[in-house]
Amino acid sequence: MEEPLLFIQTPPFYYIEVDEDTEEASLEESTSVYEITRRERIKNSVIARQLHYFSQPINRKNRHLIFHLNNGEKITGIIEGLDGILIKIRTQDDLKTINANDIETITVSSKKAFK
Repeated sequence: MEEPLLFIQTPPFYYIEVDEDTEEASLEESTSVYEITRRERIKNSVIARQLHYFSQPINRKNRHLIFHLNNGEKITGIIEGLDGILIKIRTQDDLKTINANDIETITVSSKKAFK
């Protein structure tokens, strides 16, 4: 018997019967619940753009900002980090975390950098 011009030698093929019970076990439904996590967004687009700009490393170095909050409080400091709607602000005394949706306006302070 003559082999074809293109013949690839392969290992022999064996047929193995699969039990139906093992297939049914793999089709069981999962009981876990998948929930999509939604991150809160900053409602005021102007505040969001300002925070994004001032949180960049080149823009935050020695730039003191005054955060005017909705409750009338004023916080002066440098943005240390921005995580979703939470802002970490380095004040002269400590590190404060505020909600970005509580900010009414942001202005630049004329104070020199504290050490």
